[in-house]
Amino acid sequence: MILSPLKYFWILILKTYLVIKSSWREKQQGKRFDSNAISRQIYFTGVQALPIIILVGLALGTVVIIELSTILNSFGAGKHIERLTVIVLVRELIPIITALIIIGRSGTAMASELSSMKLNREIELIDSLGINIDYFLVLPRLIGTIASLVCLIFILNAVALGGGFLFAKLFSPISHGLIFSNFIRVISLGDVCASLFKAIMFGWTITMVNCHQGLLVKKSFTEVPQTTTEGVVNSIIICFAFSIIISLYILKAA
Repeated sequence: MILSPLKYFWILILKTYLVIKSSWREKQQGKRFDSNAISRQIYFTGVQALPIIILVGLALGTVVIIELSTILNSFGAGKHIERLTVIVLVRELIPIITALIIIGRSGTAMASELSSMKLNREIELIDSLGINIDYFLVLPRLIGTIASLVCLIFILNAVALGGGFLFAKLFSPISHGLIFSNFIRVISLGDVCASLFKAIMFGWTITMVNCHQGLLVKKSFTEVPQTTTEGVVNSIIICFAFSIIISLYILKAA
């Protein structure tokens, strides 16, 4: 049981290597890369998720700023509000919440789409035409998902800090000494790097886990919801593991 998670993670690493290897081989052979597939993935994963991302950012930023302002002021530690807000939002909450939203929207779609394609023998047809599955189906989803997560996390950061600060000022008697420019000033390079690295790792995890699960189906359509559920659960577990490891490394390096 202890080796099972390690074995699963090794399978994801191996499949990533195969995707990179296939892209290099196809490029050497002069085959055209399907940029339209990346654009569609970015549109579905990134653009269509913007409304919910904005709503979540406003709510999350408002609640965190109000709660921290109330609690810290009561202990006479109001000068730490900006820095703690940035740590809680930018470094910790926003990356993982964005990943959870994308797992629910795009991760499930990847797993169910690929499993349906395999059961309908579309994968077999594509393979019989000499088209590399990793290059044609997995790589565009990988690039599109990572790019979308990076953009969404930075958008959510801006909305949570800016919109959250504005809403907190309007609807709650937070400290009048709070200035929005202070939130920007206390953001460190480590915070930005942590958020960016988490975005990349979460995008990789969501894509590889759900593509792997989707291609595992064998002969029955009853396997589709099972593989989709496993993809969601495994994605969440690995994303939380990455988040903890990255945060602990930053704390140790600080």
